[in-house]
Amino acid sequence: MIPVGYLTNQMDGLHGSRGEYYDYLLGKNGLFIEARSPLLSVRVPVAAAEVRGLNPVEPKVDLQHGLIPNHLWQLALNLMLSNAHQETYLAVTWEGEYRLRLPDQEQGNIAVKYSTIPSTVLDLHSHSEMRAFFSGADDRDEQGLQLYGVVGKLTGHTEVLFRVGAYGYFSMLSWYQVFQGELSGAVEASAEPSSGEGQEPELLRLWPGAIICREEGGEI
Repeated sequence: MIPVGYLTNQMDGLHGSRGEYYDYLLGKNGLFIEARSPLLSVRVPVAAAEVRGLNPVEPKVDLQHGLIPNHLWQLALNLMLSNAHQETYLAVTWEGEYRLRLPDQEQGNIAVKYSTIPSTVLDLHSHSEMRAFFSGADDRDEQGLQLYGVVGKLTGHTEVLFRVGAYGYFSMLSWYQVFQGELSGAVEASAEPSSGEGQEPELLRLWPGAIICREEGGEI
């Protein structure tokens, strides 16, 4: 089987061949990437365009085991708030049920070193006193098929931001596409960076079980 598939969404349906890892879909409204795993099925915009003669393609995010229970968000937020002046890394995994994992880590106010965990559905990290945003460093490092979240302003009006990543392509998500129930204890942040915002520490991601070190040097 070919590693990457290429399909067009023509008037009579999809034409082309699917790939083993992911597919590119061309529709009336542009180019998308479609990928799936035992945990997640997504279709993420790559580039907008008007392509005449094709049907449109709709983005999607489907968690194979349903939305993440709200109590795991509350637990994650409490753990981050209890350590508000340092960076914290958490992972929501699927192990027959959703679980929140706090791996062994060495924390600092601008750095955290930890081990990655297999079967991670949602990757969460905090920004201490900084606002919630995804940096250029995050864009380079978050290259898997996962949901990603960042929690900021832990010493003020706490805010959170979510997105889905499909092998380097990203699409912003709302709270209600990730967790069950109502968002409490924080507000959803704007996806737009603020002018003059300080640099966000870099997060390096490798294979599951790798030792990861976040250190200063990221960019907005």
